[in-house]
Amino acid sequence: MTRPSRLRASVVVVTKNRPGMLAGLLASLATQSLAPDEVVVVDNDSALSYDAVFHEYRDRLPLRTVVERIPGIPAARNRGIAEATGDVILFTDDDCRVEPDWVERMVRPFYLNPHIGAVGGEILSESRVGGLVEEFCVEETLMRMGRPDEDAA
Repeated sequence: MTRPSRLRASVVVVTKNRPGMLAGLLASLATQSLAPDEVVVVDNDSALSYDAVFHEYRDRLPLRTVVERIPGIPAARNRGIAEATGDVILFTDDDCRVEPDWVERMVRPFYLNPHIGAVGGEILSESRVGGLVEEFCVEETLMRMGRPDEDAA
C-alpha cells in the first residue's frame, strides 16, 4: 500500500455542554503551523448551544459539526471517525489547548515510517496542582520516559 504524497489530517473533538472550553481549543487549532484539513466537532447531544462558537470559527477553520445522540465518549469518537475524511485522524479534547505545531508533529511520523499506525504525545497540565489521577499520570509518564521530574527538590 502506498501513502499519498500529502496526508490529509482530520482533527476529531468530542464535546458536551462546554462551549467555552471548545472555543479555547478551536483558538489553538486556528494557529497551527500545519493547518488541519478538517476539524470534526462531535456534539454529544448537548443541552447548551454552540452556535456562537461555531459562528466565530467557521471562517478560521475547516469546521464540520455533527450531533451524536448516543451518550458517551466511545459513541461520539466512533461517530467522529466515521465522519472524518482525512488519512490521519487526530483526537484531542475540548478542554485541551494544543501547541502551535501539534498537527505538524502528530502527522510527521507517518511520513517517516510507513508501518506506523498510531502516535501519541505528552499531555501537560496548565497547573501541576491536580487530583490523584493527574499526579499518577505525570509520575508514570516521567518514569517511563526515564527523566526526573523538573519540579522535584
